[in-house]
Amino acid sequence: MKLSDNLRKIRKENNMSQEQLAEKLGVSRQAVSKWESGQSYPEMDKVLLICKLFNYNIDELMNENIKVIDENKQSKINFNKYIDDFFEFITKTIDMLSVMTFKQKIKCIFEQIWILIFLIITFLIIGAIGNLVVVGIFGGINYKIFSIIRNVLQSIYIILGLIVGITIFLHIFKTRYLDYYEIVKEETKDENSEEQENNGIQKEAENSKIKKIIEKKREKIIIRDPSHSQSKFLAGIIKIVLLFIKFVVVCCAIGFSIPFISLVALLILSFLFVRTGLIFLGAFLGIISALIINFIILEILYNFIVSKKANKMRMAISFITSLILAGISIGIISIGITKFNYVEENNKIEDTYNIEMTQNLVINVSNNTINYIEDNTDEIKIIVKHSKYYVSNLINNNERAYLYFTPNNYKTMEVIRDIIEDINNKEIKNYYNVNVDVYASKENIEKIKKNKEIMYNNMYY
Repeated sequence: MKLSDNLRKIRKENNMSQEQLAEKLGVSRQAVSKWESGQSYPEMDKVLLICKLFNYNIDELMNENIKVIDENKQSKINFNKYIDDFFEFITKTIDMLSVMTFKQKIKCIFEQIWILIFLIITFLIIGAIGNLVVVGIFGGINYKIFSIIRNVLQSIYIILGLIVGITIFLHIFKTRYLDYYEIVKEETKDENSEEQENNGIQKEAENSKIKKIIEKKREKIIIRDPSHSQSKFLAGIIKIVLLFIKFVVVCCAIGFSIPFISLVALLILSFLFVRTGLIFLGAFLGIISALIINFIILEILYNFIVSKKANKMRMAISFITSLILAGISIGIISIGITKFNYVEENNKIEDTYNIEMTQNLVINVSNNTINYIEDNTDEIKIIVKHSKYYVSNLINNNERAYLYFTPNNYKTMEVIRDIIEDINNKEIKNYYNVNVDVYASKENIEKIKKNKEIMYNNMYY
């Protein structure tokens, strides 16, 4: 490995431009460029200075591949760099505040407070949106499990929010103040030294003039310097945050790959409804539209993970095409659905339940209304008529009778075949059509209704 290659790798690993390295070494940018291209070599004092700045010895810098340096040594060097850079950040902050006027300090503090308030409000809004998303996704599961999931996600978000917020806050502070302060400080120093070399011993009037120039330049501390360098410890935090964000993006990509596979399967299954004509064509185009949008999302996530530049023009054309297909799909399906006929499901199964009347009896039926029919009997007779696709079940504990329905698992394939056949025949059926008739005396019917009303009042008040 040549010196030129090692020098280039060292500069990039420390997030420095050629101008910044040249500034530290006291040479021109062109000199650094020639060193890295192998056109010339640095003098020995510059080589020693490079070794001192980046913790390498001459043999490593001149002869070895810096990538194969002992890992323990390298990690120790990097750790020391992070510590040194952190203390350097604190030192620069103290130095900058010490030379600021009272007005500049107040302005700096208020600016940081506003930035902090903006970050807090931003993270609160994102957190509120995230909470709604979590409730929408996991709200239907068991409450205890939901609470655990929500607490874990909230803890992760708070920790990540603190890391990201502190990183952004410190990075803005460094970019807005410290980087420019460092450049101003060096400029005033260079001007002062150059003045001394040209004129020798300074007169009192010239010293006064230089002090005014320095004070004037110090007033420019608050101006952002665009050519800032990135702090080591901030760069480390940013890398950790980026890795975490990429991990979240990978999880999102996995999540979007599942509906993509489902859409491909649905596209194949859509050919089962080819006899529906326009409905099939509309559904086919709609699924293709959804596949295109899903693929665009997956491509965006993939490009972010691998840091690849996206083809924006192609993606924009694909997105517009998917929207056009979606519109055509909705229009074709709307035309095709008008040719469908609603047919009442006649194939009913009848179940009969007999229960005894008790003092506090309440009858509840899931998702259905009850038809009360007067009958001269002391018992309560419940007759349920439903399709073959469901099975009725009754739970009775002498005070509350609960009637519910579950899918008939033994006829799952028959149900699927019937639905496909009905759609191809352009028929729509209410497969969950259920009739519940309760036969009881007038007195018992009134008592059951009153018990139900009391139950609901106790529930909500």
